[in-house]
Amino acid sequence: MLQGWIQIALTLLIVGAITPFFGRYIARVFMGQHTVLDPLINPVEQAIFSLSDVRTREEMTGWQYIRAVLYSNLVMLVLIYLIFMLQGALPFNPTNLGAPSWDLGLHTAISFVTNTNQQHYSGETTYSYFSQFAALGFMMFTSAATGIAVAIAFIRGLTGRPLGNFYVDLIQSITRILLPISVVGAIVFIAAGMPETLAGTVVVPTLEDPGISQAIARGPVAHFEIIKELGENGGGFFGINSAHPFENPNGFTNLIELVAILSIPTSLIITYGIFANNLKQAWLVYSIPFAILVGFIILTAIGEYQGNPAVNALLGVDQAVNLEGKEVRFGWAQSALFAVFTTASMCGAVNSLHDSFMPNGGFVTLSNMFLQIVFGGQGTGTAYLFAYLILAVFVTGLMVGRTPEFLGRKIEKREVVVGKFFDFLGTPDRYSDSSRHYPGIPPTTGGNQ
Repeated sequence: MLQGWIQIALTLLIVGAITPFFGRYIARVFMGQHTVLDPLINPVEQAIFSLSDVRTREEMTGWQYIRAVLYSNLVMLVLIYLIFMLQGALPFNPTNLGAPSWDLGLHTAISFVTNTNQQHYSGETTYSYFSQFAALGFMMFTSAATGIAVAIAFIRGLTGRPLGNFYVDLIQSITRILLPISVVGAIVFIAAGMPETLAGTVVVPTLEDPGISQAIARGPVAHFEIIKELGENGGGFFGINSAHPFENPNGFTNLIELVAILSIPTSLIITYGIFANNLKQAWLVYSIPFAILVGFIILTAIGEYQGNPAVNALLGVDQAVNLEGKEVRFGWAQSALFAVFTTASMCGAVNSLHDSFMPNGGFVTLSNMFLQIVFGGQGTGTAYLFAYLILAVFVTGLMVGRTPEFLGRKIEKREVVVGKFFDFLGTPDRYSDSSRHYPGIPPTTGGNQ
């Protein structure tokens, strides 16, 4: 028992230790300040902005930002759907998989564009390597980057800054946050035992009967796995997701995946504190979902450690851990922790079967999906959290008979009506981004917003 609780505590400590450093780095990226990656990333971004002809200095209004999000994601939706439907004629298809049915392809495309990543298929038997890394892997970056961009625009609005430019935020989310970490993470995963190959399935004799052969699926898994967790995507390369030994070979890879899942949503709250020049308030806001997270972990872990009373009675013991639906290499503690982390962050990756958890775990996983703020989805969790705070301030003000205020601005009916909320976000206040500088990105004229 003690070992399991130590694993849980160490994981939480690692996440907490990373949060302030990563939060400051994200803030520096989107405030246009110098970062250690500038010498490497600046030339790449210069090329991207030059080719795309994006107006890097042009700020967007709230509705312009929304339209940019919708238009860009619509184009990406059509692109990846075409890849699915044409995968039989595209390269990197060693098992000669044909196109999926039109409705499965459409469901998958919509699911991954929206960062939902619900899967009605097993990846190893449905989609080719090209579809997995060129369509699904591509969307794992862009959908996560969209969430980060929206969160940053939300934070800018809350702190009285212009909302920025969606296309700049999207690209910088990938080039300066998601991609560098994914490259390092993929290398770590390869070293830890994950496959990263374009070779097809390998046929081996079974242990039970050497005369019977078994085909073992493999593929470019390592790079897919890190962005799956870092971007809170959750869609697995294989049907059984992070319970598969190729997606999650051991306790070390499980730890990396757990830390990756919560690293960005926790850090974005600190990013807000830096934008607002009020880290004390940021840590206060951070403490709310963190306290709920710890409580949910304890509740879930206790249920899995105590086990099923009916099963314990059949075994003739007072207590036996619940290992139904779990991988023995992870055990009750890491399975419970993974279940709470993945539903708290809306990631969706799994290393165990959630329907095999005790009622404690079922209550927690459903509660996480209902609340969506512990710490919530990639970027959207941060926005939801502050939306809850704004509503709480509004309702509290009504109860005590005072005009509610939040971040130095009055919260009235027009601020809590959907159509007027972006007016609140776009209200200039104490700050101005007129001098914001994007490192390495030259001013441009003309072109697209």
